[in-house]
Formats: sequence, structure tokens, C-alpha cells
Amino acid sequence: MDGMKRWVTTVGAVMLLVMWAQSGAVARDRGEAPKPMTLRLLIWDGYAPQKVRDSFIKRVRKTYGVDLAFAITYASNPDDFFDALRNDKVDLISPAHNLPKDFRYNLTTNGLTLPIRLENIPNYAHLVPELFRQPWAMEGGDVYAVPVVQGPYALAYNTALVREEPTSWRVFWDPAWQGKFMVHKDYYELNVYISALALGYRRPDIFRFDAIKGGALEKRVGYLAAESATFWQGFDKPENYQGLALSTTWRCIFPSADGAFEGWRIAVPEEGTTWWVDAMLISHTLKEKPLLRRIAEEWINHLLTDEVQTRSIAMELGTYPVTRKGLSEYVASLPDTASGDTLRLLLKNRIPWQILETRDRNAFKFLWSEAMKTRPSERAGEGR
Repeated sequence: MDGMKRWVTTVGAVMLLVMWAQSGAVARDRGEAPKPMTLRLLIWDGYAPQKVRDSFIKRVRKTYGVDLAFAITYASNPDDFFDALRNDKVDLISPAHNLPKDFRYNLTTNGLTLPIRLENIPNYAHLVPELFRQPWAMEGGDVYAVPVVQGPYALAYNTALVREEPTSWRVFWDPAWQGKFMVHKDYYELNVYISALALGYRRPDIFRFDAIKGGALEKRVGYLAAESATFWQGFDKPENYQGLALSTTWRCIFPSADGAFEGWRIAVPEEGTTWWVDAMLISHTLKEKPLLRRIAEEWINHLLTDEVQTRSIAMELGTYPVTRKGLSEYVASLPDTASGDTLRLLLKNRIPWQILETRDRNAFKFLWSEAMKTRPSERAGEGR
């Protein structure tokens, strides 16, 4: 019965698509103005490049007779996604893989997101195996989250100040760099993770508060909060790095960016590097908008084309593609170079973020908030 239901649904969707395409063609033949539609995105900066949007807009106009516009808001805090969904302000979001089933949000079961119909996203089949139909993306046999970008919470260093490449997260606690580093403001748990790794805890244990709690951890986290020169938010930008020796970053390499990141490199800590996968989810706001929902799914598919994955996103941001061909070509584009070695080593030594239990999440948040109270008032550092 379920198979028959799915078959009927698929046939119906195909027929509807044909009708939309035909109506678009008829409208063009008659010289009618394209129908305006707006797709609202809440994403990280760089996930919808202008050239990629322009090519997609042309295709939508040709296929459906729709004059598509993008309304883009850039996220800075993981809470932004839930708030926008709840207030009906967004159609597509791009949170990290550990967020959809986080107890604070439950995005796949609370009715705020829709199942994604993979028949409209053929490029989903090209994902690297470790990202294909993962439990964090699934609910009731349906896919709710489609990976589009991945990367590390990496250790970056300024070669003009730090002469030797750091080999451990412990470098953040080197007195030479006191007050000359920065970490992320809103992802407090990541700063706990790197503190635990620097203390020598096993990789699986860093996600469990009871396994790492104690005075040593509190001291390490307290130092990061008190001595960070500033904090970065959202996606790190060139201006964040001025005058610093060390930083965390979402990047695996620094893009050229007209020399804005000159002298900055990525290190590969011996303890490993925690790892995120950002995915697209479709908002409940499109439930009664079948054509715009279809266009949203086609946009996700467009992001998974190899050209967009490598040249438009990964090479521009310094992140990793999520498709098999895109990833292999990206790594191969930097053979026998320091950056190429870094790309390969980061992949080999990654530590995927886990979905935290309620107790662990609350404990990490409390630990960071208490640590921030020790920060000197003259260096409040609310991000820049």
C-alpha cells in the first residue's frame, strides 16, 4: 500500500511539473510577463553566490515562466534558524547537521520543516557515502536535510607571528599568544571541545560533560573566554584577523580574497579537528506553495552540481564540497602542496559533531557563560 501511495504521489508530481512547464511556455509564447515569486533564504554568508543565483533565476524563468527573486538573510547564531521558522520568515535554512534533531529544536518532528522529495534532487545520489541518508537527516524514512557544505572548526595561525606551524590545540594556552587570539562567540560548545582535546581527552569523550568535567577543564575554558582578543560570529571575515596570531575558523584553506588573508594558514592539530556539515532544510511555509517548493528543491539540486560545489562555494570560502566528484577534484586541485596536505589531513583526522544530550548541552552552556563572567570589562569583545 505504501509503495502504491508513493507511486501515485510521484506520478502526480510529474504531471504537475509538466503542467507548470507547459504553462510557462504558453506564457512566454503569449508575451506575458513572468509571474514574480520570492524564495527567502536564511543561510551562512557565501552559500548563495550571485553568479549561481543569476544562472538559476534564468533557468526558472525559462522553465516555469517565473520571475524569481532571492531574499537572503545571513545567519550569525544557530538559534536564528529556529526563530525564523517559528515566525514564518524563511523558506530555506542551512544549519549544521547536529541542529535538526537537537532537543532545543526537533526540526524534523515539530512541523516546522517539510520532507524533501529526492526525485527533485537527482544530484543527491552524488553525495559522498558518509553523508548519504544519514540518521540526523532522516525522519520516518524521509529525508529532511540535504548536505551542501562541510568543513572544520579549524586552528588558524598567522605565519608573520607564529613561525612554526602549531601541532596541537595547546598553542592557544601558550603565554606568548595571550590576548592575541580569537574564538567563535556563539558556538560555545566548540570552545569546550578544543579545551578538552588540549587536555588529552579521547575524541568520543569531548561530547560528554561527565567524562571531561573538572577544574582543569574549567581553567582552560576560562582562559579562552577571558584572554580572547575578540570573538567572531557567523562566517569569519578578513577584518576579524587583523593583528592576531591565532584563531579558530570554519575554513580548511584561506581563499585568496585579494590578499585579505595574507600570511594566514591552517594547522592540523594532532588531537583532531571537530567537523560540521551544513544542510538545506525546507520550511513549512512552502507546504501550500507547490511550485515554489519545487523551485526550492531545484535550488538545492543546483547547489549540488560539481561546478557550484567546487568553484563557486568551496574555493571561494575555503570549505569542502559534499559530492564525490566535487571533493576529489577539489583535493586534487592542490597536489603536492602544503594546502593540499592540509586538506587531506583534516579529512583524515576529523571529529564529526555529535547531537548533544540535554544535560551535556546545558552543562557546556553554563560552563562557557560562567567563564565569560571572568572576562575583563574593558575587553567585552562582543564580536566584530
